[in-house]
Amino acid sequence: MAIFVDKRKLLPSYIPERLLHRDEQMKLLLELLELRDLERIVYPKCIQVVGPTGSGKTSSCIKLSKLVEQEAHRMGFNVKSIYVNLRLEGSSRFTVYRAMVEKLAYEYSSRSLSPDEVLKQFVETLRARRLIALVVLDEVDFHVRRCKETVIYDLTRLSELTPADSPNVLGVIFIARDPSWVNLLDPAERSSLGGLRVLFPPYTRDQVLDILEYRASEALKPGAAPRDVLEYIAELSIQPPRSGDVRFALDMLLYSGVLAEQEGFDHITLDHVRAVYGRSLDAISISELEELTLSEKLVLLASAKALMASSSPYVDLGVVREYLKVVVEELGVREVRGVEQSVKKLFEKGFVEVKGRRLVGVPIGPLSKLISLLEALVRGSSS
Repeated sequence: MAIFVDKRKLLPSYIPERLLHRDEQMKLLLELLELRDLERIVYPKCIQVVGPTGSGKTSSCIKLSKLVEQEAHRMGFNVKSIYVNLRLEGSSRFTVYRAMVEKLAYEYSSRSLSPDEVLKQFVETLRARRLIALVVLDEVDFHVRRCKETVIYDLTRLSELTPADSPNVLGVIFIARDPSWVNLLDPAERSSLGGLRVLFPPYTRDQVLDILEYRASEALKPGAAPRDVLEYIAELSIQPPRSGDVRFALDMLLYSGVLAEQEGFDHITLDHVRAVYGRSLDAISISELEELTLSEKLVLLASAKALMASSSPYVDLGVVREYLKVVVEELGVREVRGVEQSVKKLFEKGFVEVKGRRLVGVPIGPLSKLISLLEALVRGSSS
């Protein structure tokens, strides 16, 4: 059964038409770039974009670059955006500047030049072609930690390369995951960098759900991702260590859809999400299940059976207790006491998720295999 219309629209490289819940950051970035200064750029605006993984930093900056190019064209200027991922292309000043030149004019060769000469070549090419650049440098915190000589000082003082003329660089945007990256800079670098900073907070559960619904409407067939599935993925994405990582949520939707399609389903089920989530956590091994106490195994088994019957991502603790009575009777083991304490231990060990004080979910899947495994382990330990 086909589930996808276009699975590429769930990939990291895809920038959607709408970036939900990032209007405020986009507006602030545009204001800081001050496009009215295109007529006479004295020095580039240096802006830090800071936020955790999956908070929309890169997508927003790439989207911003296209908006700036379009608005500049309407004003009669030719702006070229240059995006460089410093984790991939930033092992040294030379490799960064070479990447910038190649993205600007691929036919240029810079192998025999020094880093300073390559950077000067970049500015001279801009002026020769009457271009204005907007430079976006991603993963700058990785670059600063890795390189003895960083690009920060050079790129924040580009105007000094052409003291009598404009450097033709509208701005340099530095994307980082942690604001503390600036503490790794020397005083001169920190001073020239300045303090313009746009923060991208983690997405909330409802914001992740909005984004999932929008992207599902683009990538999947109608009805292929039921709302309870999207809600469950949103819940998982806000749990530590993900904490609002929308990239993780979109990956979960993509790979759950792939698994459902492989198994011949026309829609994604909660069990598909559990199976993919378990793999993302390197799956919990049989030995880890064996190390659980008997009470913990029985409570986990009862929770899995309750969820299997309800087709819900979470079930009330009272329902788990009812299933536990049946499980104890079926397997012929002693009655379990301290159910809430067992749930707490299972949560601490990563076997269950807890929502509020009375709702329990099991992220490990598929549930049918987990149930069979737990039943075998309990029978083996009681024989």
